[in-house]
Amino acid sequence: MKRYLISLVALLMLSNARSLVAGQTEVLKELPKNYTLSFEAIVYVENDGRCKDEEEIKVTGEKKSDGIPRKYECVKRPK
Repeated sequence: MKRYLISLVALLMLSNARSLVAGQTEVLKELPKNYTLSFEAIVYVENDGRCKDEEEIKVTGEKKSDGIPRKYECVKRPK
């Protein structure tokens, strides 16, 4: 059982490393619905006019139970 868990953890770490190496950041077409992002989760959304050209919207998840609102920030387009 212990060997199985170690293998599983190693596999998960390898798959995460592959996604980091790929370096591709997904940009959503529209803002996620309210309360669908985990606290402090980050997604990028296509510019809907509120940011300058060549910028995207960086959205950070909220925590409703603690009254922490979702954050919106205009950032350079991720690569």
